[in-house]
Amino acid sequence: IMGLALLTGAMLFYPRGADAAITPKLLPDRDVKVQYTVTAPGQLPHDYDLAFSAESERLRIDDPRRGLWFLVDLRDSRVAMVVPQMRVVVTDPDVANLAAILKSAKTARFTPLGEATIAGLPCRRYLVLSKQVTGTTCLTRNGIALAVSGKDSHGSARVVAESVTEATVPVGSLVPPPGFSTIALPRGTIAALLGR
Repeated sequence: IMGLALLTGAMLFYPRGADAAITPKLLPDRDVKVQYTVTAPGQLPHDYDLAFSAESERLRIDDPRRGLWFLVDLRDSRVAMVVPQMRVVVTDPDVANLAAILKSAKTARFTPLGEATIAGLPCRRYLVLSKQVTGTTCLTRNGIALAVSGKDSHGSARVVAESVTEATVPVGSLVPPPGFSTIALPRGTIAALLGR
């Protein structure tokens, strides 16, 4: 679920350099906040809150149930997990590997599947094929992913927007909090902690 949640917030926003003739708008031109529900086989639904800054091309994905959040820098393809209870910013190879998945989205192929309405907004559905991820998405005209269903090497999941708000995202909320330590964990640690 962690990977699909991050991909919702980043994979489909990332391909800035793709061919505009065959690729829908994938990066919103304004700040936006989206509440998503993630469902996966054998697991209870899980809510995430995403905040995207158009100016900095950074986003934050909050996991309210676990009391932590992820910071994604699209320009530098960096992902980190912030654990406020421990005052740490965590990196591990599994999280770092998500940056490679984000980059692979640059070569994804989009095939239109029709129209839909999600969270009260119209969107166009697409089949998305890339080297590492296969699935579908529904995108608004200004590039907001309202739904993502897909599978990768870790399994499958569906992510659906429950609400969308255009609102300024403070830059300070998109960087690690001051005074937090940065730690690197061995491969698989975060996945084990999050129960992926």
